[in-house]
Formats: sequence, C-alpha cells, structure tokens
Amino acid sequence: MSRPLNLANLSSPQEAQFVAELFRLGGPQHAGEAALVAGYADTAEGAERAAAFLMGSDRIRRVLVGEIKARFDTAAAAAFTTLLEVCSDKKAPANARITAATEILNRSSVGPVPSRSIAVNARVGVEDLLEQLDARERATETTIEQEALNANDGS
Repeated sequence: MSRPLNLANLSSPQEAQFVAELFRLGGPQHAGEAALVAGYADTAEGAERAAAFLMGSDRIRRVLVGEIKARFDTAAAAAFTTLLEVCSDKKAPANARITAATEILNRSSVGPVPSRSIAVNARVGVEDLLEQLDARERATETTIEQEALNANDGS
C-alpha cells in the first residue's frame, strides 16, 4: 500500500488549490465546483469532467487520505486536551470528570479496565493447574542452575 501524501507533495499549484477547495467546500461531492474554482475549466460540465479525472488520480487520492489523517491527528490532540481539562476541572460535574478520566485511561497504555463480570471457563481443574505451575517452576530453576554452572565452568 502506498504511503499517504499531503498538499506539500503536489507539484502543481492548481492541484493543490483543487484539493484545498475540496476540503473548504466539504468533500468530494463538491469536486466539480472545486475544479472550477481551481481553474480546470470555464464551464460546469468541463469542471465535472476535470474533477472526475482528478478524483481518479492515485496521487490525488493519496493526498486526500494524507490530509484527512493529518486533520484527524490534529483533532485527536485537541480532543485529548479537552478531556484532560474536564478531568482536571474541580468545578466540572463528577460524572463528567469520571467519564473524561475513563476515556483517557481507555486510550492509554494502561488500556481499558476489564469488567467485573468477566467469566472464565477452565477445562482444567485447579489441581492440574497447580501441578503445571510447579513443573514450570522446577524447569525454570533447573535452567537457572545450569546457566550458573556453565558460567562458573567458563571462568
């Protein structure tokens, strides 16, 4: 998959204006008008043809995707700042502060807190699990002892 591009990757000022107009006007449904404003045609019919050609361009599509991702990244930073402000505002309602804190935690490296209603289905009995854990512990101890002996033999 090709990497996203941005407006700076467009060498043609006319293409850059077309993409900028698409965003200003509200999306690809306004491609004909964007092509007209960017100077690709003098008539609405010609602008629609130019817009269809431009929208079919892989490079233009990659620029659109790149710009959308950049805008989402900017919005995500603003959203985080807002959540942090609500979470820290002692005058904010408690439920708003708790919700903001939860949203921050759910998206952090801590991750979402598991529900208390999680059910675990084990097909092995507790005794079997304890035996398996003991066996692993013995194997680990043996490995550590072997590594220590090998280290002493080598010195």
